[in-house]
Amino acid sequence: MQSLPIGFPARRAILFFSFILLSLFAFAQTGSIRGTVKDPNGMPLAGASVVLEGSKKGTVTDANGNYSIDVAPGTYTVIVSYVGILTQRQTVTVSGNSAADASFTTQNGGDLNRVIVVGSRSSAVRSSTQTPAPVDVITSRDLQATGQVEPTQMLNVIAPSFNSSRQTIADGTDHIDPATLRGLGPDQVLVLVNGKRRYNTALLNVNGTIGRGSVGTDLNAIPSSSIERIEVLRDGASSQYGSDAIGGVVNVVLKKAAAGTSVNVHLGQYYKGDGGTRQVGLSHGMKLGKEGYLNLSGDIRHRDASNRAGNYTGRVYTNNVAQDETLIQERGFSRKNNMLIGNSQIDNGGFVVNFGVPVTKKLQFFGTGSMNWREGKAAGFYRYPRQTTQVIAELYPDGFLPYIYSTIHDKSAIAGVEGKLGQAWNWDLSQTAGGNSFAFNIRNTNNASQYAQGNKAQTEFYAGKLAFNQYTTNLNFSRDLGSRMGLRSFNVATGAELRFDNYRIGQGEEASYKNYDPSSGRVGGAQVFPGFQPSNAVNETRRVYGIYADVESDITEKFLVNAAGRFEDYSDYGSNIAGKLAMRYKFLDAFTLRGSVSNGFRAPSMHQRYFSSIATVFISTGSGLQPFQQGTFRNNSQVAKAFGIPSLEAETSTNYSLGFTSKLAKNKVNITVDGYQIDIKNRIVLSSSFRRFNSPEANSVNTILNQYPDLADVSSVTFFTNAIDTRTRGIDIVTSFTDRVGKGQVTVTLAGNLNETKVVGDPRVSTISDSALKARLFARDERGRYEGAQPKDKFSLGVTYRVNNLGLYYRTTRYGEVYTLDPSNPALDEHFDAKMVTDVSASYRFRNFLTLTLGANNIADVYPDPLKNVANTNSGIFVYSRNATQFGFSGGYYYVNIGIDLHNIGAAFRPKTASMQP
Repeated sequence: MQSLPIGFPARRAILFFSFILLSLFAFAQTGSIRGTVKDPNGMPLAGASVVLEGSKKGTVTDANGNYSIDVAPGTYTVIVSYVGILTQRQTVTVSGNSAADASFTTQNGGDLNRVIVVGSRSSAVRSSTQTPAPVDVITSRDLQATGQVEPTQMLNVIAPSFNSSRQTIADGTDHIDPATLRGLGPDQVLVLVNGKRRYNTALLNVNGTIGRGSVGTDLNAIPSSSIERIEVLRDGASSQYGSDAIGGVVNVVLKKAAAGTSVNVHLGQYYKGDGGTRQVGLSHGMKLGKEGYLNLSGDIRHRDASNRAGNYTGRVYTNNVAQDETLIQERGFSRKNNMLIGNSQIDNGGFVVNFGVPVTKKLQFFGTGSMNWREGKAAGFYRYPRQTTQVIAELYPDGFLPYIYSTIHDKSAIAGVEGKLGQAWNWDLSQTAGGNSFAFNIRNTNNASQYAQGNKAQTEFYAGKLAFNQYTTNLNFSRDLGSRMGLRSFNVATGAELRFDNYRIGQGEEASYKNYDPSSGRVGGAQVFPGFQPSNAVNETRRVYGIYADVESDITEKFLVNAAGRFEDYSDYGSNIAGKLAMRYKFLDAFTLRGSVSNGFRAPSMHQRYFSSIATVFISTGSGLQPFQQGTFRNNSQVAKAFGIPSLEAETSTNYSLGFTSKLAKNKVNITVDGYQIDIKNRIVLSSSFRRFNSPEANSVNTILNQYPDLADVSSVTFFTNAIDTRTRGIDIVTSFTDRVGKGQVTVTLAGNLNETKVVGDPRVSTISDSALKARLFARDERGRYEGAQPKDKFSLGVTYRVNNLGLYYRTTRYGEVYTLDPSNPALDEHFDAKMVTDVSASYRFRNFLTLTLGANNIADVYPDPLKNVANTNSGIFVYSRNATQFGFSGGYYYVNIGIDLHNIGAAFRPKTASMQP
């Protein structure tokens, strides 16, 4: 038996980071160069690169545009650069133990709005208001200002079209947060890292959560300390990036700073006193050679569990009410908090190395490596002693709360070369390899069929392991032919991709899944999560190749056109062609019109094609939530064929987008408004549960399952199938205003998303002959999950004010209404009203190297509406819905954040007198 040791060596890590801090402080130089970098409007410019010509020394400006470099006495040339501005130089002399000033007010070299990379293969510099499709650009400073520590939760606060809420009582999904874009599925948004495809997780969401039946990408496996910015393309992009990009693309751009070391410490907890979070992050940049860079980043995080369970009101020892109450008193059983409903316990550690180094003037070698480890602990449903088919009384006379312990590993490597052919063609060749594994260890549980062993029966089980690995080779070429054609630009790009996907399920130990006495009526396998059986084990690989062409042209100064096409072939299902046409016309600075039309596709994931298991699930019935041993069978299995389930096909989509952008008041106000419609056909879903008992389809299910004696323990079954078509319509609105107020700078942002998804027509049931099974394939609860489980609107108002060393942050987010539908009884439907959540923080920067932030997220301690129907609370234990979540239900959270720029410590304690030569 394998078991999971929980607990991460956080104390050692903190001591290690403290040692680095003290060591670097001890090596302080005898002088320094300091200054402030401002944009052309006189505002502080954060993130500008500052280097000393002819040396490896350098840094980046902080949130206030300040920088400091420790140096020995001498004369230096300081070079400041930033995307979209002209590179500038200034010569200064440092004499003795002094600080020389070298401040800059930069000049435009283009639009100073944040430059976009994702969504275009052109070398032209474009801001978010110049692109033909909507893109959000979120900097590391924006992410940190949220007071969150995980990338998914950071994005959930900042980007209105992005949704992610932590799940509970959902097996593996308690440990990896599903994330969605524009209300679609987690598998309908593509994630890139430095522009290269990121692998999916090994985990398939099979419980009753957001994204049920889908597999996504774990953004939280990327240390937040390594992120320079995140670009969110809110438009279909299958023709540009391939499968999965139906809803859009999230591109995580890692830090490339060639100098500077920073440490960030976060401490916080919920108002209730639980859910404490401790995180330490480190980022260090250095130069490789004269022009290369190397950035090392890492995070270590511990999160305690939170619990918002209600008091259990049901029977505990026996179904006889009087006897049960007597036994409860005699045994001292507590009805309070015998379940854990909230955030799981997590220990997480991640590390990233990102580098680039010129080999020749026309050739650069680049690479990225990352690793992440996560250990989690989450609970399932309490097993009460009256549940005699699930509990060994001699082992657990008062029942037990079973736990799932997870061990999650992520690893990724990118290596490539890029350069020029002659003076015109840009090219790059890269290889990406990465993967995720998820091991399950079950504790404080039993295999009820081992009842003959009494109190000697096994209580811990290794339940198996999931793994997904991906290997991608890319070759890209691009060239701007605009000058030859008499146009401002005419960028031509083409390339090819070869990818191999591998999916594996490793079986658990025998006792985790076996029923040792089927005739006893007791349930076999580990309670809460029976292990993967030999019949579930799989090791499958598929090959994918694709070619694409992309043309983007500024036909005139005002008119931009982009056209792209892509062909992909999958070894396990066939081929597909996707295309896109996007345009932008600039009538005035105050009004630019843009729009696009495209078709896309998403191939069935290997998980959806090859996953199978038998697990304990709790299904909503007329008597509340009831436990079922549920079998999920492969799409190509004999059981699936017996139920009439057809082979999986690719999802296809048609995307339409139309919007406008505007820059007003001398570029102090930026507005983007984009409407969209996304039609998806043959959407893959995990079917509703076909139940053997107490259901209209019971006779039909028994007739089929009785043909398979090995499935005697199975009381319900599900399958993956292309069951529905959906239409999603919505509007994205983003407005921002930046200007001086008094001696400081204020930034006001109002952003919102209106979104509605509807199932179009009836579910596809033509291959199913039985009428009862047809009615059950896609029941009301599943329709409610697609149409109502995510907010129909989300708006946020953010205000940031910075003056000297003080920063103030305020954000109020309105999360729209959500609802759930009962599988068969409309009287049990639930509706939850919109709520407003406010986050505030204040920060102060001491001596240009230490930033202290105090803040509170959900400062008013707002909770979602509680469940209104007692039948949905499972005898009182659920206070809030776990199937439709707006922002979680853990309540208010307060925190302190300490940021230390180690490279500025030496200069912070030296005299400011200077000798300077312009």
